[in-house]
Amino acid sequence: MKGTRKRNKSATGISRHDVIVTEWRRLGAASIGTDELLRIQQAISHAFGEHAVESPASVARELALEGAELRHPEIIECDARWREAQIDKQLKTFSKVGGLQADQPLRLKQAELLIRKLERLSGRLARTRDRRQLAKLRTLAIDARRTAVARAKDPSLPNALRHEQAEISEWLMVWLETPNLFQQWVELRKSSPAFKERFSI
Repeated sequence: MKGTRKRNKSATGISRHDVIVTEWRRLGAASIGTDELLRIQQAISHAFGEHAVESPASVARELALEGAELRHPEIIECDARWREAQIDKQLKTFSKVGGLQADQPLRLKQAELLIRKLERLSGRLARTRDRRQLAKLRTLAIDARRTAVARAKDPSLPNALRHEQAEISEWLMVWLETPNLFQQWVELRKSSPAFKERFSI
């Protein structure tokens, strides 16, 4: 509970709820619909950053508790458009690392390139403090590692490919545990005699 409260406070100590209610009162609107919700979302973005903006339906629920009259059809339509835009944004954000979810097993060079992109994207999201997208990125890496582990154990795959999958799962584990050290670690790993003996890249 403590952590949630902290995340919903701006640097000045104002809560997200305070921003919603203050902006609603400032607008002086008799009822709440699309225009009002968009203006309130802008106020939240200005106070906390774009990543902190909640859905129009969520904002409307908070205002209803404060006694606001809601124009329900507009709210439903506004919320649907917002969610669609969020999905499009997420697809665009993760498009460069989408290869981690490929149907075909990754090869080592592909995996290394994708993990480096994962690292850059993670750094960008960390700088903008977008915790939700960071969590989704981490989940993508965890899923990719699980897939690599499963493929490493798949007897239908050739031995060489299974070895690569085991290696990729190790790389992803290192990135998940110590992302800042991945680049140095992978270079050391590739220069090791054991790696050179098993892989010819």
